[in-house]
Amino acid sequence: MNIMENVRLALSSIGANKMRSFLTMLGIIIGIAAVVAISAIGNGGKYQIQKSMEQFGTNRLMIYMNWAKQSEITRRDFLTDRDIEALRKLEGIEAITPILEENSALSVKGNRISVILVGANEDSQIITNVELLKGRFITDDDVARRTNNIVISEREARELFGTIDVIGEQVTMNTFRGQIELVIVGVSKYEDNMFSGAMNNGRAQIYVPISTIMRIYNLTDYYGVNIKVTNKDNMEQISEQAIKLLERLHNNKDKYTAFNMEQMLQTVNKVLGTVTRVLGAIAAIALLVGGIGIMNIMLVAVSERIREIGIKKAIGAKRSTILLQFLTESAIISLLGGIIGIIIGYIIGFIISSFLNLPPLIQLKEVLIASFVAIGIGIIFGVYPANRASKLDPIEALRYE
Repeated sequence: MNIMENVRLALSSIGANKMRSFLTMLGIIIGIAAVVAISAIGNGGKYQIQKSMEQFGTNRLMIYMNWAKQSEITRRDFLTDRDIEALRKLEGIEAITPILEENSALSVKGNRISVILVGANEDSQIITNVELLKGRFITDDDVARRTNNIVISEREARELFGTIDVIGEQVTMNTFRGQIELVIVGVSKYEDNMFSGAMNNGRAQIYVPISTIMRIYNLTDYYGVNIKVTNKDNMEQISEQAIKLLERLHNNKDKYTAFNMEQMLQTVNKVLGTVTRVLGAIAAIALLVGGIGIMNIMLVAVSERIREIGIKKAIGAKRSTILLQFLTESAIISLLGGIIGIIIGYIIGFIISSFLNLPPLIQLKEVLIASFVAIGIGIIFGVYPANRASKLDPIEALRYE
């Protein structure tokens, strides 16, 4: 008996007992569906996080005050324009800008929104990957002249004016020193970035010349710098060089610390990978239960077809032929359950991912692995029933009622 004949007999047997076959597949369906759904959501989460980090800047390095030693930090430890220029000369730095942000609010004709004023220079656009829809970004000339220019995003433009055609329009900024009129020179594309959104509590980032913020708030120094490095592989080396340079300039020790998105990306991927594996292991329990179900039903199938087995052996069927027949049947039951599970798993993953605003991503290798796992379970748990069937004595089998 060849393989195709075994497949035909297996499908015939499954078709003759549809409900029993479906119930047998149920454990495999649930297990494979759970694994596929978890993989789809996990992959989508990794993709979304990586995309958000890339928007935020994976080549982005931040040097700021070591607030763990806040009690030891004095005013002379804070960064100045002299430090910025010294850091700019380090090899491997593409762009640099001080970190200076202040909470504020913008208003136009009674419309008012809470914002975070971000001090910017010409390099800020390179570091933060700002994409402009209208106008221009803050320039070094704006910084030198301390202009009252501002760049807002399309979301805030629509909230305040109902349109993004707002170049040249004025907005009122409310500060503790009173109201200040700012002129819109640029409108940026709004990026729904999960990291910036989380850090800013949903408030908008508005770009203003850093010298203007310092003038308005009467500031003279900074608590950190944003740096874009030319090669992210040199991130650690540049951060160490930058910290050592600042410590030398300020004659202090352990007052500065570094943070980069590449480290965070690796950590997040590691955590998500661990969570996915743990959830996958839990889902694998359902596969084990499904395998036991297959073994149980195949034992029932063997007992129902003892006379059939006896007849086949009596006319010359070999033990290997009987063994292969029942192994094929258990493998096909498991494979069909796996295919149904993959389809259901993708549907579940798609629905959950849609609620979480994530793309449901399933790789081809994961589908193939799930299919081979399903077949493997069918074979492993079908060995005992098939072996039992193949060892039946033909005379005893023919006498069986």
